[in-house]
Amino acid sequence: MWGYVGFWGNVIVSNKPYMSTVKFILSKSQHQRKVNSKSLMVMLRYTHNKQSVLFFTHKNIDDDCWDFNNQCGKKSYASHLSFNTYLRTFKQKIDDIVNQCFINSQNPSTVLVKQLFVEQQNNIASTSVSFFDYCNQFIEQSKKHKCHSTIKTYRTIVNKLVQYQKYSNVTLHWDSFNLSFYYDFLHFYTSVQGYHTNGFGRAIQILKVILNDAFDKNIHQNTSYKHKNFKVLTEDVNNIYLSEDELQRIISLDLSFNATMQSVRDAFIIGCYTGLRISDITKINKEHVCNNTIKIKTQKTDQWVTIPLLEPVRNIMLSYRSSANGFPTVCCSLTMNKYLKQIGELAGLSDVVIKVRSKGKTRVEQRLPKFQLITTHTARRSFATNLFKKGVPSRVIMLITGHKTEKSFNSYIKINSDENAELLLSYLSNDNLL
Repeated sequence: MWGYVGFWGNVIVSNKPYMSTVKFILSKSQHQRKVNSKSLMVMLRYTHNKQSVLFFTHKNIDDDCWDFNNQCGKKSYASHLSFNTYLRTFKQKIDDIVNQCFINSQNPSTVLVKQLFVEQQNNIASTSVSFFDYCNQFIEQSKKHKCHSTIKTYRTIVNKLVQYQKYSNVTLHWDSFNLSFYYDFLHFYTSVQGYHTNGFGRAIQILKVILNDAFDKNIHQNTSYKHKNFKVLTEDVNNIYLSEDELQRIISLDLSFNATMQSVRDAFIIGCYTGLRISDITKINKEHVCNNTIKIKTQKTDQWVTIPLLEPVRNIMLSYRSSANGFPTVCCSLTMNKYLKQIGELAGLSDVVIKVRSKGKTRVEQRLPKFQLITTHTARRSFATNLFKKGVPSRVIMLITGHKTEKSFNSYIKINSDENAELLLSYLSNDNLL
């Protein structure tokens, strides 16, 4: 049994009325009926001269989430904005085909409209290079000038798009990337898969890189993704850093009972006093040490940096002087992060930290002991923040961390309001302003 309420339209061409109706209707598929699902397919029914034809929108909705009066998803439906935008866009495709028939003095029969719609979809699908084929080509080309971690991120985002395609039961092509897709993908990424807003922003950023590259090569002509609302979402995250006192507590731990844990601790401390990423620490050896400094070409930014050997790093090097490369062996980030939390707990870093993140429009707040938030990247934040607190100019620190803009560098400075006030008092005292 079909259930519906629809948009009605009358179009007149050459004084001859063509009575046509375009309606969204809800219907259960055979499978939905078999499993007694509350979900129904959203179909678009085009009727002309008492003949009707159906178009599957590739969307489903529970009947209690459907607004039969306004023929759209209710406002209480979690993804009603993207859902309703998608339906309006889908309906517009049919309207455009019908209007073009009128312009061409053709009778917009159900058979003709269906035929033109299918041809339109086939033309889109038969683009010389499909979207995902181009993504694979783009990634392969990027291997020549991008680091391994960036390539890995590219692949992760493309896989997310594949998962979205399967979830939404759509085929992504070049013209798919409009605001309807944007809001639907936002819902999928944050509500369905449960990832954070910053992750979605990163996905959109990479998607735009791929789309822009293809646009510049005349692979597609879509500009919808350049709309101001098709934007990279970001939010400030209160990631932690470790103070000098907290680092000393970690350094003082006796971890001789576990060689791997000890190596993880030492590699982490090297990061805290050099600002190097773990990917660079894995490659560091005695040949990089010269005149009491470390000179290395960083993997991610492909830049040479010269870093003074501070006392904690020199002490670690002394304990590894008999090893092959003079530095601790580094395991993968996943294993390191696991051990770092255990190390932080042993060091008593149990102060409660309030972690606030967003998943779309949902604000998620967590209260966690500090040791649970320690990761390999905490090392770089600790390096930058501790030097900043000592009064080292930002530009000097940036030459080591490799940050190219103050904005990106400032995201690493993780002092709280109390620390900021103390820092300001220190500066004013040094300048004899107090």
